[in-house]
Amino acid sequence: MNKSIASAVMAVLSAAAVSTGQAQNYPSKPVRMMVSGAPGGSNDAIARTVAQKLSERWGQSVVVENHSGASGAIAVGMVARAAPDGYTLGNLGASTLTGLTVSQSEIKRDFNFKTSFAPITQLVSQPYVLVVNPGLQASSVKELIALAKGRPGELNYGSLGENTSTHLGMELFTSLAGVKMTHVPYKSTAQVTADVASGRVHVLFGGALSSIPLVKAGKLRALAVTSASRSKVLPDLPTISEAGVAGFSLDPWFGLMAPAGTPQAIIQQIHRDAVAGMNAQDIRDKFAKTGTEVMLSATPAEFGAMLEKEIERWEKFAGERRKR
Repeated sequence: MNKSIASAVMAVLSAAAVSTGQAQNYPSKPVRMMVSGAPGGSNDAIARTVAQKLSERWGQSVVVENHSGASGAIAVGMVARAAPDGYTLGNLGASTLTGLTVSQSEIKRDFNFKTSFAPITQLVSQPYVLVVNPGLQASSVKELIALAKGRPGELNYGSLGENTSTHLGMELFTSLAGVKMTHVPYKSTAQVTADVASGRVHVLFGGALSSIPLVKAGKLRALAVTSASRSKVLPDLPTISEAGVAGFSLDPWFGLMAPAGTPQAIIQQIHRDAVAGMNAQDIRDKFAKTGTEVMLSATPAEFGAMLEKEIERWEKFAGERRKR
């Protein structure tokens, strides 16, 4: 073996030894968890829950950092650029991935969802509820579609802003259903939900936590859930696909990721400990009260496969959208 080959082999073995040592001692200092959005939102609440569980298991602080702006690209970018040592994690939400994937030509970013991250596990699923104003002559998804077809462009739907999952999901719904509705963007859940209840807006993909109390009070009418299968926390509501729009699904989820290149031993440890913490019955009960179901990936690879399918689906949607 010549000296250059021997040196290369020694370098690889040395790097492997360092990686193994890091994994065996992990975590030996506080871990940072990046969250897009301000404190108090769904992403923040989920991140703080898993951070607390990891802290308890590790005996090390897991510090949640909120970084708003650029449709989530700031927080996500910080994870992508961090050292791949397990000490910077991110709680990625479906809305961020969807919005940035669809609007990729509009936002400059230095990361790629397919190559810049190491997936760890999905944490929860939080399906939207398709709700309408009770005064609207639609008691089912099929009736809503028929009404929209008879009044093209007259019905409107609210969202939490351009290129959010509530906007893009409704675009997908109207496209598959073959109807035209007018988009009305809002800046807050409270405002858009109140306007649907008052009749200023007709339709909304609303969060379960904000919508179901108003449904029970008769101020909103729930037609279906957006998930691919019925929600365990809202079992009486059909899925939109079941109710007449075949192939539709919108599963708002949140999950843990790390920078690409993070040692697999560390990824596996985070996965194992996050799953154990989130599987606790008190955590499942806590989230069920908000219409959120704990949904954990069996392996990091399973979460990675799900992300790949999501990216491909929304890339295809973006391409079709540009042609329209």
